[in-house]
Amino acid sequence: MESRLDEVTSALSQTQQMLERSLVEIQRLRTEIDALRAQTPGAATAVPAAETAGIQNAPAVLDHPTVAGSGTPPDDLKTLHEEVDALQSEIKQHDQTKVETASKYPLRVTGLALFNAFSNAGVVDDVELPTFALQRGPGSSHGSAGATLRQTLLALEATGPRLGSARSFADISIDFFGNVSTNAYGYSSPSGLVRLRQGQVGLAWDKTTAQVGFTGPLISPLSPTSFATVAQPALAGSGNLWTWVPQLRVEQRIPISDQRSLALEAGLIYPQSPGYAAIQLDSPVEASRRPGYEGRISYRAHDTGSGNRRPFVLGVGGYSANQFYSSATHIHSWAVTGDWQVPLGARLELAGEVYRGSALGGLGGGAYKDILTGTDTVSGLARTTGVDTEGGWSQLKLRFGSTLETNAIFGMDEALSSNFDGLILSTSTYPLELYARNQSVVGNLIFRPRTYLILSPEYRRILSWRYTGSASVANIFTLTAGFQF
Repeated sequence: MESRLDEVTSALSQTQQMLERSLVEIQRLRTEIDALRAQTPGAATAVPAAETAGIQNAPAVLDHPTVAGSGTPPDDLKTLHEEVDALQSEIKQHDQTKVETASKYPLRVTGLALFNAFSNAGVVDDVELPTFALQRGPGSSHGSAGATLRQTLLALEATGPRLGSARSFADISIDFFGNVSTNAYGYSSPSGLVRLRQGQVGLAWDKTTAQVGFTGPLISPLSPTSFATVAQPALAGSGNLWTWVPQLRVEQRIPISDQRSLALEAGLIYPQSPGYAAIQLDSPVEASRRPGYEGRISYRAHDTGSGNRRPFVLGVGGYSANQFYSSATHIHSWAVTGDWQVPLGARLELAGEVYRGSALGGLGGGAYKDILTGTDTVSGLARTTGVDTEGGWSQLKLRFGSTLETNAIFGMDEALSSNFDGLILSTSTYPLELYARNQSVVGNLIFRPRTYLILSPEYRRILSWRYTGSASVANIFTLTAGFQF
């Protein structure tokens, strides 16, 4: 009974703190609205209407603060109203009927209903979610078109009891992209099953977080912004080490000042391997009977003086694992990575990642190849070598306001040509093993006319090179409509 009373008391305390923060933000909003009324004669009739719609309930944190005397008060009012609409919907979450669970602790249900219509000019490995551009066979189609709802997401986020001073949490997400079968010529089955995307459980202290789960590698914490490629992150196979794998992770945050901090992360990881690269049922890292190791150190700074809420972040990471293929074939898999997020004023942001390593097919590098096996041109004997690879991506984001942004993205992954030198591959080699370089250029607009509505056209150009020969090219046009809940 005492434990239950402590839990109820803690929940009430958290609720009171949220309400106090909301009141502070409400007062700030009212002050800004009063200032705008004084600047704009026509604002006197517009603002009360917004207030009756529930401004007094909105816990606001504005992305674009109003500047007194800007010379364009009507634009400021419009932006403020849009932000209030978004923030009003957030406060209403506290008034919703909570999902009842056996543990009686809070559970939050979120999701994204996502419709994607696409047109592919060129042959690709998967018509719904292209990664590689393939060579066109004699008499085959010049492209494909269609639509899908299988990238729809569902997620659960739970907060559990406290363990000492640590807060427990768990989350899990699924989509409907399971059981997607493809072949080398770009056909994919229209049927799909529920698929686990990511999931984790953990404990969070004030400066430390420990978690276990099925998530992306900590050495690659970012992904480009795209609603056309959600079932796997944007630029997969073109410089983004993304694959979701079992991990145990610990993060320690070290404050330097109020606005600056360091983070030290370390973990154990069991990456998988492409199905065509290993004949054993377990992955090469699992067969080695020891996990891979990963770590990252990052620096974060908030420039509160400029009003820019997006932080400046620089990170450096490393990864190492052993792969067992047979008693005579052991491969060392490794990577060194870097990542950055750089705000360039209030509207621009530059972000990206870079890596150099070997046998990274299980993480999405080296054109999804860990190894190459063939006949040595000198000795005439069979030889297996780990695929040395390098790559990365960068994104420039421009925000026009609270409802519209655009992203320009470039990424490349390259299995170095030295991997193929002096090696004769078998004629039965899986077609994707012949690819040595993959490059993508992406441009998109993301429009949110209301808080949870999404409209996004996107253009993507994929260029894929085999070890010899010219590039195969595919131009991908996607139109996305989504409802976030």
